[in-house]
Amino acid sequence: MDILTRLAYLVIRRRRTVVTVWVLLAAACAPLALALPDRLGPGGFDVAGSQSYQVQEALGRDFDGGAADPAVVLLRGEDAAAAVPAVTAALEDVEGVLAVRPGLGFGGQEAGPGRAYLSVALAGGQDDQVRAAERVVETVDEAVPAGVTADVGGRAALYVDVNAVSKKDLERAEIVSFPLTLLVLLLAFGSLVAAGLPVLLGVASLVVTLGLLYGLSLVSSLSIYVTNTASVIGIAVGIDYALFVVTRFRQELRHGLGVEDAIARSVATAGRAVAVSGLTVMVALGGLFLVDVAGFRSMAIGSMVVVALAVAAALTLLPAVLAMLGGRVDRFTLFRHRPTTGEGGGWYRWSRLVMRRPALFLAGVVAVLLACAVPLLDIRLGQPSASTLPEGSGPRTVMEQVQQDVGPGAAGPVEVLVPTPAGAGSAAGSAALQAVASRAEQVRGVVSATVAGASRDGTVGRVVVLGNSVTQSAEGQETIRLLRDALVGAHDLPAGVLVGGQGASDLDLTSRVNSRLPWVIGTVLLLSLLLLTATLRSPVLAAKAVVMNLLSVGAAYGLMVAVFQWGWGADLLGFTSEGQIQAWVPLFLFCVLFGLSMDYEVFLLSRMREEHARTGDNEQAVALGLEHTARTITSAALVMVTVFAAFSSSRLLAFKAMGFSLAVAVLLDATLVRIVTVPALMRLMGRANWWTPRWLDRVLPRLEAVAPPPAVITLPDVEAARTTSRT
Repeated sequence: MDILTRLAYLVIRRRRTVVTVWVLLAAACAPLALALPDRLGPGGFDVAGSQSYQVQEALGRDFDGGAADPAVVLLRGEDAAAAVPAVTAALEDVEGVLAVRPGLGFGGQEAGPGRAYLSVALAGGQDDQVRAAERVVETVDEAVPAGVTADVGGRAALYVDVNAVSKKDLERAEIVSFPLTLLVLLLAFGSLVAAGLPVLLGVASLVVTLGLLYGLSLVSSLSIYVTNTASVIGIAVGIDYALFVVTRFRQELRHGLGVEDAIARSVATAGRAVAVSGLTVMVALGGLFLVDVAGFRSMAIGSMVVVALAVAAALTLLPAVLAMLGGRVDRFTLFRHRPTTGEGGGWYRWSRLVMRRPALFLAGVVAVLLACAVPLLDIRLGQPSASTLPEGSGPRTVMEQVQQDVGPGAAGPVEVLVPTPAGAGSAAGSAALQAVASRAEQVRGVVSATVAGASRDGTVGRVVVLGNSVTQSAEGQETIRLLRDALVGAHDLPAGVLVGGQGASDLDLTSRVNSRLPWVIGTVLLLSLLLLTATLRSPVLAAKAVVMNLLSVGAAYGLMVAVFQWGWGADLLGFTSEGQIQAWVPLFLFCVLFGLSMDYEVFLLSRMREEHARTGDNEQAVALGLEHTARTITSAALVMVTVFAAFSSSRLLAFKAMGFSLAVAVLLDATLVRIVTVPALMRLMGRANWWTPRWLDRVLPRLEAVAPPPAVITLPDVEAARTTSRT
C-alpha cells in the first residue's frame, strides 16, 4: 500500500478531526487575511545595485531635498499660485517628505496661467516613497483651498493609484467569478453538493494562504501584488484539484466500490496527479526567484503557498468531507450526466478518429499554434506610464499636463550624477559638469541637459536631462540607453558617472528581466522534465509534454502581443495599447502557464498509464484514458477560463493582459493540445511512449502509482454496492 493510499485511509478514520482542524485553521486565518493588505509593501520592483537604484539612494542621502522620482503636485484654478504657500507648508510636515520646491524641480514654475506645480522629494526606497505619496495625496486634498483643484503625479503616486485600482478590480473579479464558476461546476456535476465541494476547497486554501502570508509579512517584506496573484492562482487550482478528485470518486462509486475504497483509489490516482501537478506548478513558480527582485519573490511566494495548500486540502480536507458525505455527494441532483462508457463513449470514438490520421491532425494543430505564436517575434518589453490608468486619475492628469506645458520628457526627467572630488563649485568641478551636460545634449532624443546643483559636501554634481519622448516609451528607453553609452565610462569624462531617474529605473527592471529570462526558462524546463520523467516513468512522454507546453505557451504569448502590443481588438476589450508589454507579465506568465498546463497533462497521462498497465495496448490505453478524463479536463479548463476571464476585466493593462493570456492559454491547452495532439503523438510514438532505460528506471524516485483495475462485480452485487456507497 503506497503512502497516498495509507494517507487516505488515515483521513477517513480521522475525518471529523481533519475537518475540525481545517475549520479552526480557516477561522484563525480569516481575520489575518482581512488585515493582510495593511502589511504589504506597495512597491518592490526596484533593482538593488542598479545605476537607477544607486542614483535614488544618493539623491535621498547626500542631496538636500533631492529625489530621482519626486511626487508632482498640480494645482489648477484662478487662485492656484496663491495656494502654493499653504500647500507647501502642509506638505513640509508630512512624514517621509524631504523637501517641497516650486515648479518641477529643474527650474522655474513651468506652468501656464491658472496652474502651479510643486515638486515633492520623498525619502527612502520604493515602498517608503509610495507610503509617503499616499500621505501627500491625503494632505493635498485637505490643504487645497476652495476653487482650486489638485492632483498628485509621479512614479510613487502612480503606484498608489495602481494598488487602489488593482484592489477594487480584484474584489470585483472575485464577485463575478465565483457564481460563474459554481454554474460551470453545476453543469459539470449536475449535483449541488458535488459542485459546491471544489468551491469549498478553493475558498479554504485561499483563506488559509492569506492568513499565512500575514505571518510571513511580519518577518519579510511582501509586495501588494501577492494578493492578486495568490487569488488568481489559488481559486483556479483549488477548484481544479477538487474537480479531479471528486470526479474520480464518483466514477469509482459507479464501478461498485464502497465509499472508503472509492476515496482511497481516488486519492491514489487523481490525488497523485494533483500532488505532482502542484509540485510542477511550484517548481515553475520557483523560477521567479532567479530574477532577484522583491516584487517577483512576493508573487512567487504567494502563488507557491496557495498551490501547496490547495494540494494539501485536496488530499486531506476533501477526502474527509467525502467520507462524511458518502453517496450523498450526489444529493440535490438537478440533472444527470450519462456516465463514461468506455469503448462506446464519444471521447473514445474521437480519440480513435484522431489516431487513424495522427500525422494530419498533429500537423494541423501545430500549424495553428505556430501561427498564433508568430507575433511573439515582435515582442517589446517595457514599463507602464500613467496613461495606463483610468482617465481622470491623478497621476495620468499630471503627466498629460506636464507633457503639454513642458514636453514629453519632463514627466520623467533623467538624473545624471557626476563625481566632482574637487568640489562642484570649483573650476574643475564646474567644467566636468558642463562637459557632461554638453555631451548629453548631443545624444539623439535629448532636448536639454541642465546642471541642477550638487550634494551637501560638493563631491557629486547633478545634471537633469529632458528627452523628447515619454521615458517609458520605446523611444524614451532608447534615449536612456544612448545616454549611458555616451556618459558612463567615457574616457574623457569623470569616472563614476551614474544615469538614473524614473525611466532609468524602468529600463533597469526590464534589463534584469531580459537577462534572467533564459535562466528562468531553462531551469523550469529542466526541473519539469525531471519531475515528469519520474512521475510518468517515461522520458519520451516527459519530453513530449514539455514541447507541447512550450507550443501552447508560445501561442498564448503571440496572441498577447497581437492584442496588447499591436492593439488588435483593443476597442473591444476597452484599453489603449502602449505598443509594448509590461516587462514582468511574460516572465510571470511563463512560470504560471507552464505549471498550470501540467495539470491536464499529468491527469490525462496518468490515467492512460493506468489503462496501459491494465490492457498492455497503447492505442486502447490512449482512447480509454481520454474517454475517462476528457469531460473532467474540459470542465476544469472552463473553470480556469472563467476565473481568468473575470480577472481580464481589470482596468490595469498588465492584469488585463495576464488574465487574457491565462484564459487563452488554458483554452488552447485543454482543447487543441490535450484532445488532439496528445492522442496523435501517442499513436505515432507507439511503444516508445512506455519505454524507460533500465539504468534510468533504477535511479528515478518512485512517484507514480498504477491503480489496480476496477473491481469486477456481478449483476446481483450492483444493488449491494450502491447501498454501500449510499451509507
